[in-house]
Amino acid sequence: MAGTRYHYDNIAIMAFDEKGELTFSNFVHKSQFDDGADLYLSYMLVNVGSELRFLFNELERRQYVLTENSIGPDGKLSRKPTLRNLDKGFTWMPRYGKQISGRTVLIPCIYRNYICFAKIDF
Repeated sequence: MAGTRYHYDNIAIMAFDEKGELTFSNFVHKSQFDDGADLYLSYMLVNVGSELRFLFNELERRQYVLTENSIGPDGKLSRKPTLRNLDKGFTWMPRYGKQISGRTVLIPCIYRNYICFAKIDF
């Protein structure tokens, strides 16, 4: 029996004006894969008003690290520092996260085989 490998790669961002013309386009570069399950793959989009933020896991030393990239209204992409102090034993599931207010998100995570939720304020 062959296993399934899931791939989730780059995110394309395009902005159009009221006439339908492209004002800018950009990519959030990411490369994610996992064998057998895709619980920790994909991304979460957070609209904080002044910019769009993308939260996703990056594989670093065989462990997932929650990473944040943002794009401003001018189309300029910036990579924020990783949320490293949040990652002590937690495995994040950003694709299942929800934005619960203008600058707050709720993200499920796994910690020692328990499902828990983290509230992150931007």
